[in-house]
Amino acid sequence: MEYEYHTSVLVRRVVAGLDAKNAGIICDTTLGDGGYALELLKVMPDDGVVIGIDRDPQAIARALERLDQFKDRLKVIKGNFKDVEEILMGLGIKEIDGIVADLGVSRLQISDPSRGFMFLKSGPLLMNMGDDSDVNAETIVNEYDGDELARIFWEFGEERASRKIAKAILKYRQNKRIETTDQLVNIIRGVVSSRYEIKTFARIFQALRIYINREIDNLKLFLPAALKCLKREGYMAVVSYHSLEDRIVKRFMREQADPCICPKDIPRCVCGKKPTLKIIGKMITADEEEIRLNPSSRSGKLRIARKI
Repeated sequence: MEYEYHTSVLVRRVVAGLDAKNAGIICDTTLGDGGYALELLKVMPDDGVVIGIDRDPQAIARALERLDQFKDRLKVIKGNFKDVEEILMGLGIKEIDGIVADLGVSRLQISDPSRGFMFLKSGPLLMNMGDDSDVNAETIVNEYDGDELARIFWEFGEERASRKIAKAILKYRQNKRIETTDQLVNIIRGVVSSRYEIKTFARIFQALRIYINREIDNLKLFLPAALKCLKREGYMAVVSYHSLEDRIVKRFMREQADPCICPKDIPRCVCGKKPTLKIIGKMITADEEEIRLNPSSRSGKLRIARKI
C-alpha cells in the first residue's frame, strides 16, 4: 500500500544539527511517518542505525513501508518517547550519538475525522494519539466539572475565554451528551466572537489533545531521560510548535547549560553544579521556502544542544 506521508519540519537542520554523517546510533523518539529517520539514514555511515519510537500503530505501519530500503539499519519500537531510556536499555543500548523529538502531531492524524482531532469536519470526540490513552475528549467534555474544564483550556490552550466555554459546555450537556467534534465547535461558536472563533477552536482542541495524551508531563520526563541516553558530545534536537512546549525545552536546556545556583554576588561558583549541555546556536525556524512548500512548518521551533 502506498501512503501520502506526513512532511516533517526542519529536516535538513535536524540532520545537520545531530551531526548524522558521523553518528553510529540515533534515536528518533517520535518516528511518525519516518521523515527524519529517512533523511538521517541517507547520510549516516553505512553501519549507522536509527531506533524509531512511536505510540501510534498506524504511523509505525506507514514508516516501516517508507523505510523498507533501510530495514537492516532500522529498529522500530511501539512506545512512548518518555520511556526512551527504558526502551534503549531493553535493546541492550547504553548510549547513543543523537536523539530527536518532534512534538507536533502528524498531518495524517489531524486530517482523519475518525480520530477526532479536526474541528473543521465532524468526527467522534477522541483525540488519542495512540492506543495507550486511558481517557478521550468525549469523556472529558461530558464528565469533568466546570473548574477542571476551564483549567484544561487555560493551562494547555492559553484560552482567555476558558471559563465562558466551560460554562457553555456544562449548560449544553444538561440536555444532550456531546459526542462529536462539530457539537463542541457549535458550543464554542455560541460564546465567542466570529472574528476569533478559528483560533479559539484551535486552542480548545489543542488543550484537549495535550491533556488527553499527557504531552507536557511526557515532555518533562523525556528531556532528562534523553540527556542520560546520550554519549558525551552527543546531540539532542527538539522541535516544538507552541509556546508552552518551547518554554519547557528552553528552560531545561538553559538549566543544564548553566546549573549554578550560587548567589549572583559570589565571585566564583561554590555549589559544585557542573554543566551537562552546551546549547548550539539560537532557536531555529523554517525559512520562507520551507514555509511555502509546507505551511505547517511556520510554527516549528528547533532547539539543539550537545552533551558535555
